[in-house]
Amino acid sequence: MSHPQFTKFSPITVTVKKNIRQLRLNAGYSMNEGARLLGISRKQLEDVETIRNYGCHLDLELLAKMKVIYKTSLDELIGDLPEDYYSEYFVRPRKRMGSGSE
Repeated sequence: MSHPQFTKFSPITVTVKKNIRQLRLNAGYSMNEGARLLGISRKQLEDVETIRNYGCHLDLELLAKMKVIYKTSLDELIGDLPEDYYSEYFVRPRKRMGSGSE
């Protein structure tokens, strides 16, 4: 998986965020309905689903709710993983990415 340079998230987080969005769309839920089901605001759901630098990180409680709401396994949410648990796939970028960077 090529990892975009514009994100503050690890590749695994980007994958999960994309899968979350796709699950919501496949279930036919609007942003408002998806947020209501999760007990969060629409803005919070937008932050959960975005892979850009301004989105939020995921937490276990939210992933557990999604597992129940979308009737999916965590394996489906996470996708395929590399065998090497030291892989860059699991590393969250630490570089600050402000407006001054390229």
